[in-house]
Amino acid sequence: MSYFSIKRPIFIVPSEKCNVELEKIDKFIMFLEKSGVGKIIERVKFNDKSCQGRKGYSPYNLLAATIYCFAFFNATLREIEEKCIFDLRVMYIMECYIPDHSTFGNFINNYIVPYQYEIFACINKQIIKEFELDISDCYIDGTKLEANANKYKFVWKPVKFHNKLDIKIKDLLSKMNLKITYTNELISSYEYNLILKKYCLDNKIDVNNIPNGRGKRLTIEQRNYKKGYKYLVKLIEYEEKEKICGENRNSYFKTDHDATAMVLKEDYYSKLSHDFHAGYNVQVLVSSLLILMYGVFQDRTDFNTFIPMNDLYYKYYNEYPKNECDDAGYGNYKNYKYMREHNIVNYVKFQNWQGEASGKNPQLFYTFNDGVMCLNTNIGIEVPFDYYHRKRNKDGVLYKFENCNNCNYSYKCKAKLKNKDDDYRYIELVPDYELLKEEARKNLLSTKGIEIRINRSIQVEGTFGQIKNNMNYDRIRRRGLNRVSAEIMLMCLGVNIRRYLSSLDENKFKSNCWNTPLNLSKEIFPYVKQKKKKV
Repeated sequence: MSYFSIKRPIFIVPSEKCNVELEKIDKFIMFLEKSGVGKIIERVKFNDKSCQGRKGYSPYNLLAATIYCFAFFNATLREIEEKCIFDLRVMYIMECYIPDHSTFGNFINNYIVPYQYEIFACINKQIIKEFELDISDCYIDGTKLEANANKYKFVWKPVKFHNKLDIKIKDLLSKMNLKITYTNELISSYEYNLILKKYCLDNKIDVNNIPNGRGKRLTIEQRNYKKGYKYLVKLIEYEEKEKICGENRNSYFKTDHDATAMVLKEDYYSKLSHDFHAGYNVQVLVSSLLILMYGVFQDRTDFNTFIPMNDLYYKYYNEYPKNECDDAGYGNYKNYKYMREHNIVNYVKFQNWQGEASGKNPQLFYTFNDGVMCLNTNIGIEVPFDYYHRKRNKDGVLYKFENCNNCNYSYKCKAKLKNKDDDYRYIELVPDYELLKEEARKNLLSTKGIEIRINRSIQVEGTFGQIKNNMNYDRIRRRGLNRVSAEIMLMCLGVNIRRYLSSLDENKFKSNCWNTPLNLSKEIFPYVKQKKKKV
């Protein structure tokens, strides 16, 4: 069964140039047919029980028109409607039908949002199959895009206020001579409401007839209930705000509850501000200049986005990346362990990579299987943690290095210490993490590492440059995490379709990869200079 069809006879071609463009659209439509994305749309159409009344527009044409408009016009819903009237290419895809902008909006919400990852992976697999792309080298990077929300109407997570209110509530209950055993550390609004109701019944308080205003005399029980009721209203408010924020966020916006306060590079209107704005953390996984996976997160940093992105890649491609190169924003112990567990070759920079590469903050300690050694070849002695040296990491080990005054590297080693005259130094290290960092350092400095680092800046950074500058996409239009994710999917799919259609003439996908020269040698960090002390 064919879902996407070409109906050239019904369309009059005004010129030869238009004929060339329509041939590209024919290839695009046949590409969608070969990808098998029509089966996904058919499944959604079969489950759609709201199809009542007259016959609607073809969902396959709506999908093709939406993807094409996102690829070449960065179109809003009203612009897509306008293209169906005036643009011959979109008219050809829609077979001269003119759907309303709300029709495209309902189509995106009902057909694309629930199955966005399936649609995205299905189309990408067809591109990989046609061009036989090598996707062994993968790159992840992220950017923060401004959300469609009022930047002045944001709410911080009321953790401190909730704790203070809990103390006030418990003091009030003690004044009421109520001895309550609490199930949680913080009393919930449900438990507190039951306590207040029981207090009213025991003291025969008529809630509806409590006098208000100046000069009204209240009993002690009525005063306690009135004060407790105010606390209850505030408690419900704080719990609702904390529920919206969730565990991993500290803020949300009233006009878009899923948006988080983030520091963006520029404001959408002024292009100058660095203040807090409503935003989303958009991540993409790129290989051979093809966006293979995307993700929209509420985290302000990239540390916690690495594992979900790779899990999404495995879910829809049934394999993990072979080689992965990312910047220092992803280099932590948890991500390194994840790569080791899933046999991913580690080309991810660690946090001090730039300091070691420039020589300003060099590596001072070397970890091996038997222990730790400093630059002066002193072996660290493992010592227990004490009051002055408390454990920061659950896997951390405390080492003590002696004979530091006679060391020629002490000017670097003790540069950030308060007591520089001590003949010893303590340092906490995670041995397993240091070994993983050493593995990453070795991989990054190799010839393959040089190649993959250069290609990372070309591919993933170039992809964001094309989205923001060439396609003028610098602000999200939709609200809600799922709808924003679908919008990002359509934008990423538009980038892939643009590259696919531009590569058809050459029968080669334009990857623009940098190849390693034959005479290239591995990179070496600058050595730390010894500074001899004056006698």
